[in-house]
Amino acid sequence: MANLPEDIVDRIRALERQVHRLTTYVNSKPGGMPGTLEAAEPPGPPAPPAGEGPVDGPPSDGTADGGG
Repeated sequence: MANLPEDIVDRIRALERQVHRLTTYVNSKPGGMPGTLEAAEPPGPPAPPAGEGPVDGPPSDGTADGGG
């Protein structure tokens, strides 16, 4: 890795740290065997911040109650 630019080396090291953290997290979870495909699946989409409505909700017509 000595021939790679410093920013690339830094990125590789950051990814290695992230893999280590994720491996530790998965192996510390109770339940299924570590290393199964279930543990390798990415998490679902993030939840909307508190106080915001659903992202895929019906469009609003500009009134407070949605016009319904």
